Amino acid sequence: MQLTLNQIKKIVGGRYQGDPGLLKKTIRDISINSKDINKNDLFIGIKGEKFDGDNFAEGAIKKGAIAALISKDIKSVSNKIIVKDGREALGKIAQYWKTQSKLPLVAITGSNGKTTTKEMVGSILTFHHKSKAKLLMSQGNFNNDIGLPLSLLKVKKIHQCAVVEMGMNHEGEIRYLSEIAKPDIAVITNIAEAHIEFFGSKKGIAKAKSEIFEGLKKNGIAVINRDDEFYSLLKKATRNKKIITFGLNTKSDVSVKKIIREIAQIKTPKGQLDIKIKLKGEHNLKNALAAIAVGIAMKIPLGTIKKGIEAIKPVHGRLEFKKGLYGSIVIDDTYNANPESMRAAIDVLAKQDREQILIIGDMGELGKKAAQYHKSIGDYIKDKKILDVIGTGKLTKHTIDKCKGNAKWFDDKKPLIKYIKTKMKKNTCVLVKGSRFMKMEEVVEALT
Repeated sequence: MQLTLNQIKKIVGGRYQGDPGLLKKTIRDISINSKDINKNDLFIGIKGEKFDGDNFAEGAIKKGAIAALISKDIKSVSNKIIVKDGREALGKIAQYWKTQSKLPLVAITGSNGKTTTKEMVGSILTFHHKSKAKLLMSQGNFNNDIGLPLSLLKVKKIHQCAVVEMGMNHEGEIRYLSEIAKPDIAVITNIAEAHIEFFGSKKGIAKAKSEIFEGLKKNGIAVINRDDEFYSLLKKATRNKKIITFGLNTKSDVSVKKIIREIAQIKTPKGQLDIKIKLKGEHNLKNALAAIAVGIAMKIPLGTIKKGIEAIKPVHGRLEFKKGLYGSIVIDDTYNANPESMRAAIDVLAKQDREQILIIGDMGELGKKAAQYHKSIGDYIKDKKILDVIGTGKLTKHTIDKCKGNAKWFDDKKPLIKYIKTKMKKNTCVLVKGSRFMKMEEVVEALT
């Protein structure tokens, strides 16, 4: 970080109160957590649902912060920049810092597959630049209006490229993030029912996701799923920018010709790629196609793209195969859940050549049709002929009621775990999935 306190004041349009001699001092780093403050850092107070970061500003100054950027005039805070809103100020600083770096940036959004696609793109770029240190990637779920700016503020001179996720649960969020990041390449993996509670329809989700193209640079490239039912809407939203499509549809720029013994023959505008994709499921095949399309957009050689995709390992909690009790296999897909990703996970379980057991928890943020979505998953399970189904959570009761065979519902995880342990043996494959708030990883931990 090579910004002075005075530059920060100008970027955010704030009012400074404190020692005027500090304005020429260079900021070491920026933090929103007073516990992480080091000498000459800038502390930014962020208001959350359960806390007000401004209340920790005095403690941050005592720990060595050069100043605090806060939204109220706290007399006990000695050096401060007063702004209207801390989040907005964080976004402005990140936008300025990213613009100064001129760093090529790939932004990825979509209802499912964002993180996996990000990891695949990151792997390709690591091979391309022959160093992971030259690549900036947003970590974990740093994909919102706080996480994304904090990721961009990590940009250093060594970085050759950046890959970030953009998440949302309200209209306008993706637009805001895209305008901060100004991507060179913008990817939409797919449109599904995730967060439908806040949008009312899948079309509403598609429109909100398409906001990523509003910050896309004039000469930027849009990467779109040709299979998606809202492909036309997404294409129109690019406003005639260059597009590279991916999908199982043969009209896609990047598509699968055929799969022979786990080797996917992939058609690209630069020639054919034969790749062994280690991640299970058709949805991960599509994630790979999206990542390959990004590689093509960045003019990366096909051989390098192949190395990057083949080197990828499962992301934690996303169809991660683990050794279970008594020689069984446990598939950990507990990171999150919505109807689309639930169906994709069930497809993977249905293809396992073992006795199949499905353990599911509630899917969140589905709005008024939540019960209907859970019932539809019950019908899907029935179609896939999975007979051992165990559920927990109020909404999952609707799923279990629709299932046939040995379907059981528990109102608590402890008896569920006790029951499932009696069914596990060497030839068993158990898949565990549910939304984040269900904490289904507790079941995985007990069974592995």
